[in-house]
Amino acid sequence: MNSRDHTGPRTGWLPPLFVLVFALSVIALPGAVSEGAPGAEGEKLTYALRWGPVRAGKATLESVGRAEVNGCQARHFLGTIETDSVVAAIYSARKRLEGFTDPALSRSLLYRKNQEEGGELSEAQVVFDTEKNTATYCKIGHRCRKPIAIHPDTLDPVSCIFYLRKLSLDGVSETRIHVSDGKTALWVPVRILGRERITTPAGTFSTLKVEALIERGRGPVKRNQKTRLLIWFTDNQERLPVMAQGELVLGPFTAELTEIARPVPKRVWVGPQGTS
Repeated sequence: MNSRDHTGPRTGWLPPLFVLVFALSVIALPGAVSEGAPGAEGEKLTYALRWGPVRAGKATLESVGRAEVNGCQARHFLGTIETDSVVAAIYSARKRLEGFTDPALSRSLLYRKNQEEGGELSEAQVVFDTEKNTATYCKIGHRCRKPIAIHPDTLDPVSCIFYLRKLSLDGVSETRIHVSDGKTALWVPVRILGRERITTPAGTFSTLKVEALIERGRGPVKRNQKTRLLIWFTDNQERLPVMAQGELVLGPFTAELTEIARPVPKRVWVGPQGTS
């Protein structure tokens, strides 16, 4: 499968980071996922979004922790977005995207979305079949789409961000990741353009500037073109995505990190004899 290969109609979305939040549609069937409290990572990143010079809203990325998907252990990731009142007059969106992967973060098991867009509510989910290597998109109130073929290491658009963060990028100039939203499957080339020092409301960071090239389709992205998405990851083991830039129909967009929230370490009381 190459970067132009896809199954089913094209959909307008840009994998890693926040354009994906504007463009994808996905849900949860009751009981499909059960949360497990132990091992929750708890990191939450908050971003300010802009269309050109205009403040557009805010978005978050969160590593929720451990979960269970249809009896299998999983990792749970969450992305949200909400447009500001001024921008909402043009494009109103409130979305919640969730990705669930295997414990090794090597492939997705489930992807779901709950969104309010333009005054309309919709929910959908994508089930990744790890035996048949297929992804099935289902929207509440509609028949499920025909399963599409995917690569064994395919990730959903939220989890792929965390996958990029775990990669060792030292000495690597280019790699590719398989990403699917259940409607289409893409092999996205990702390459490192260099190092830059970036300042956002959250601070100043030494970063790796990363480029992803994604085909454009329907929705808020322009049609029949390829989109260049830029992401700046901190140049350390955390690989925090501190800024992203891309292009929408309404103009260029920027996401800047404004806040980093991390879980408070648990205090363990140790008794006189070394017992807790």
